Amino acid sequence: MNRFFVICFLFLLSCSNNEIKKREFGKAQVSFSYNSKDTCIDFNSLNTKIRDGIISKKEALSEIKIVLPKLRNYFYKNGGQDFQKSNWIFPVEGYSSNAIGGTNGSGFNLCRYDYFDGNKHSGHPAQDIFIKDKNQDCFDDSKNKIVNILSMTGGIVIATETNWDTTSNLRGGKYIWIYEPTSNSFFYYAHNSSVKVKPLDIVKPGDIIATVGRTGLNAFKNRSPTHLHLMQLKLDNDGYPKPINCYPVLITIAKKNN
Repeated sequence: MNRFFVICFLFLLSCSNNEIKKREFGKAQVSFSYNSKDTCIDFNSLNTKIRDGIISKKEALSEIKIVLPKLRNYFYKNGGQDFQKSNWIFPVEGYSSNAIGGTNGSGFNLCRYDYFDGNKHSGHPAQDIFIKDKNQDCFDDSKNKIVNILSMTGGIVIATETNWDTTSNLRGGKYIWIYEPTSNSFFYYAHNSSVKVKPLDIVKPGDIIATVGRTGLNAFKNRSPTHLHLMQLKLDNDGYPKPINCYPVLITIAKKNN
């Protein structure tokens, strides 16, 4: 009889310990997920909602105000460094300022652009940097090689799109958003052929983040030369992303890099 009670006691004790371990494991998993993933994944999700027009401007701006301090904190806690403009790199490898479209930065056209209009935005508050690709195969004509896109600044990757086909109405195609805490700006790299980074990646000037491509509603059409679409949005005191013309800094860093 005593042996029977001992066996029962050991069995119940084993079950109790297993249940405690399960609860502890579950808590650890939740804690890990929150600390290391949610900050950037939440912004990626938010950016997609804005892009697709399924969140109001008021709600989106409110969420940006919440997530920005978390992004900044994550960046510095995980080895992110401040880089001044003097350390920035021209974003298309092997090219210089003469590859920038328009004349003296005329490609920049604000025209009531609003980040919160998403995929239906107006204007072209950006600079297009063209590569030599007459046959439109996304290879440099003289070198017969793909052309890398380099992170112009330091920062943290906060959103990407890696899936696109010619039936999509997505204007940016395969794109990357990087948050750069030093200047408190978002940098948008669009029409990429391939994306080499993912949300949570911390980058520095000169890191390869993509290759130049032709993805996007209009960029893949024959009338469009192969190019990188580069935009900078500086966040104001209310967290509102507003375009600034990055042409002057592109000219400065192109001279320095050459």
